[in-house]
Amino acid sequence: EIQRCFNLIDFFWTMSYNEDYNEPNPIRCIALSLALIYYFRLPTKEDNAQRNDYNTPTREKLAEILSEKIPDFAQIIQNELERFVNTDNFVIPDGVAVNQAIREHIFSIVVSIVTRTPLCIIGAPGQSKTLSFQIVLQNLQGSQLSKKTFCKCLPAIDPFFCLGSKYSRSEDIAYVFERAIKREQQYQQNRIDTRCVVFLDEASLPDEKKMVLKVLHPYLDECKVAFVAIANKSFDAANANRMICIYRSLPSKDEQKILAYGCLGLQTEYEHKNINKHLDKIIYGICQGYHRVLSNTNIPKIFHDRDFLYMLRELRFELPTTTTDDEETSINTIKPISLLRALEDNFNGIKQKEFQELIEIFLKSIEEYSPNFSLSNERRQEKFYRDIPTILQDSLKLDSKRRRLYGRYKLIIDESEDESAINLLFQTGILDFDPKRISIFRMSDFSDDINNELRNVEILSTIKLCMETGKTILMINTNRIHGSLYDIFNQNFSIMATGDMRKIFSKVAIGPKTIDVAIHEDFQCIVHVKRNEFKDIPAPFLSRFQKYLLSINDFYRIRLQKLSRHEQIILNNIEEKILSFIQHFGRQYFYGMNDNTLYSCLLSLIKINENEEYSLLNLNQYYTQLTIKLKSFIEQNP
Repeated sequence: EIQRCFNLIDFFWTMSYNEDYNEPNPIRCIALSLALIYYFRLPTKEDNAQRNDYNTPTREKLAEILSEKIPDFAQIIQNELERFVNTDNFVIPDGVAVNQAIREHIFSIVVSIVTRTPLCIIGAPGQSKTLSFQIVLQNLQGSQLSKKTFCKCLPAIDPFFCLGSKYSRSEDIAYVFERAIKREQQYQQNRIDTRCVVFLDEASLPDEKKMVLKVLHPYLDECKVAFVAIANKSFDAANANRMICIYRSLPSKDEQKILAYGCLGLQTEYEHKNINKHLDKIIYGICQGYHRVLSNTNIPKIFHDRDFLYMLRELRFELPTTTTDDEETSINTIKPISLLRALEDNFNGIKQKEFQELIEIFLKSIEEYSPNFSLSNERRQEKFYRDIPTILQDSLKLDSKRRRLYGRYKLIIDESEDESAINLLFQTGILDFDPKRISIFRMSDFSDDINNELRNVEILSTIKLCMETGKTILMINTNRIHGSLYDIFNQNFSIMATGDMRKIFSKVAIGPKTIDVAIHEDFQCIVHVKRNEFKDIPAPFLSRFQKYLLSINDFYRIRLQKLSRHEQIILNNIEEKILSFIQHFGRQYFYGMNDNTLYSCLLSLIKINENEEYSLLNLNQYYTQLTIKLKSFIEQNP
């Protein structure tokens, strides 16, 4: 690390990345090197507090120590980050906020690539890690193709992607490195200013017991090509000591607000330039509400920053906008009903009472700053809350443009043990039976199938074909191949456009290889998991989906509300009598009965006609038919 620090000091001494610096500043060079090697790897004080960690040293403590020799160390670093990463130096995609995470990531990635110093960025899901690499990749295209003057002075990047998964092998990672090294040598021989960089995404997924990443040791020591890894947890000491490690702390309240402004398409200086303080108060309230949801013990810990970001994106593109004299468009307000719809799409997957409490947390947080922000101010006759099947159906019907802007793939959390939710989705027409539109993938739990990698590759190849043709895929019990599809689930797409033609590509790990796959704009993915398996789902996977909790009881209650008042009373009486009957004799004497049995029977009593009108079956007729059919049997067997 000490040698690496001196190498970086030498780099900052010789490189003037800002035209304001006419002469090298030794204090600046030393401070930036110490920041990359030591400062950025530590969590912030607020991050420690959020995680109830009071033992790990913080950035603030290190800055205090270093400030004894380098006055205002933390301020020097912050000033340099702001000078380095801004819209003058980099093309930042629309809707991306230039917050602290983006600045630290882009700064670290650029320095790492130019100096060929291995880098690992560690952080929770939704912290803009992969996005930052994509921004650097789009900007560093050499002196001829780079759009910004600053980037024209930096070498172009030739990326070699490697997607980590449970099935990653040492020899496959080594193969990617060897290809990159060979290409780098060709560039050097031809005096082409291009850096080859091996990008290992989802570096936490390869099996630690197999020591897959041990193969990195010689490549990290030699530093023949640049290396950038993205992970959700730290590497082992042997690998971590060979790299710069950047720890992404959880965003502070101020950072969350900057993030919200960016996702809503507003400039961070908006509050200073615009007299509309009402919108600013609502945004701050939304950020406060999100923090309170994360800390609330009654709300399941299944939500992450990516859910928050996609909620803001939906708000941005579904709200009315205004155009200024500079031809800039921006939203002018956020309505309570619009916030509710965005929360229904992105903060679901929990029980109804929990979701209503989540809504109340957001609304009360906003009302503290904007007292008139309330659902009660909306039209009272409007039905505020949509039921889960309706939310899911509306989301599946989004056009390709809206899906690309704020839509995500779907995660169905099934309360039953027998895939009842999936069957009901087909019966209600939310999912289409047509095999030309949807393909269903099921994987068995037989031991021969679990260890059959060839079978996994066959399924992935078929899924790849569905992606290319725009079919919807339904994945049931497919957790063994989820790691191979993380880039797809994350909708981490590359877009190639020529004239009116537009193609979307992403990466899939089929077996040990990572390949590019064309993605049709109509492609959709639905993943089914059982409720009892939900607690074992890793956070990076969970954060990539819109989540929906479904049960037979939910479907029954929804259809019950659509019956006439008289028919509702009849079914409520039936339910009450059956529950009393079961309680009297004891549930243990009803073989095979579970929480869904009763409501499955009651649901079968409700019929839908061709006009989608709901009514009860004619129970007397069914009873009569039953007695007629059984009459001869009873007479023969008195």
